[in-house]
Amino acid sequence: MTFEHVFADLGGIPTGRLADVQALSGLLLAAANAAGMNPAGPPTVLTGPQGIAAVLVCHGGHVALHAVPAAGLCFADVAGVAAAHPQRGLDVIIKRLGARQVRTDARRRDPVAPSPNPT
Repeated sequence: MTFEHVFADLGGIPTGRLADVQALSGLLLAAANAAGMNPAGPPTVLTGPQGIAAVLVCHGGHVALHAVPAAGLCFADVAGVAAAHPQRGLDVIIKRLGARQVRTDARRRDPVAPSPNPT
């Protein structure tokens, strides 16, 4: 079983898009749906002195956002196992937030093999 993990640093996002808690909840659900992942519960969006943290835990993965609305910045993270397509979820996030600057990366991870010489 492989694990696919994509993430992005996003900039130039209008403040209102990052400060709308209800819209961020909907965005997490839309991204999970696009990635083919089923939520394990409702989205959680928390605001604090250093911005907003939003997460949707899914069966076999997650969608997470860390945002600083006043600066127009957001870190987006989508991960899933097996048949999930995290890149599709990340594409939804980038498009809906309207980021003007985008830097992405992706990692594919194979299963961790047992050590041949356990200590």
